[in-house]
Amino acid sequence: MKLSNETVDVLKNFSNINQNLLVKEGNKLRTMSTMKNILAEAEIPESFVKEFGVYDLNEFLGVLTLTNDAVLTFDNDSFLTVSGGYSKIKYFFSDPSILVTPPETFNAPDTDIEVTITKSALANVMKASAVMQLPDVVISGTNAHDVKLTVTDLKNTTSHEFTEELSQGDFIVGGEFKFNYKAENLKVIPGDYDVSVSTTTLVSCWENSNKKIQYWIALEQPSD
Repeated sequence: MKLSNETVDVLKNFSNINQNLLVKEGNKLRTMSTMKNILAEAEIPESFVKEFGVYDLNEFLGVLTLTNDAVLTFDNDSFLTVSGGYSKIKYFFSDPSILVTPPETFNAPDTDIEVTITKSALANVMKASAVMQLPDVVISGTNAHDVKLTVTDLKNTTSHEFTEELSQGDFIVGGEFKFNYKAENLKVIPGDYDVSVSTTTLVSCWENSNKKIQYWIALEQPSD
């Protein structure tokens, strides 16, 4: 099998969440951060024929670049073969028991507030976080005309801030709210996202507009 660019992008994104990956049979990939505060699931074009473990996902992605137009062959229980041109690589699987992996089942909490965040708005906020060295992202709103993304430092009362206002159409449902995130936890593939939040469990679901990738990301405790 060959991996599409779409699947490689998912793997690159997942490597930022957890270097371990347990690939299951089928066309879905799932990962969880070592802190267990991020859970991600993606539907991909390919369908894997067997389960196998990868200990270092960045290394695995690097291996795929060592051959031209890499082809993956799963004809052994202990390793896969990556071939292309005159090159061939034997890549051994990792024991699943040593990997940090998501639970088999996940009971998603009921959510009560929803907001749509555009690709450009999120990109601007994340760029500001990096440039201004600000660790916190806040989603807040009081009504359909006052929904915004702010990057700041919640532990510093004199912190710089960058704010991106969301249009009236981005607001879906809910009353006054303020949700705090660590910028480092918003490790999502660029795109438009429907964000739904459980205000009781402080967990949010970020679903890409293409409906093929979903992240469950924990909120930080309210700052006030």
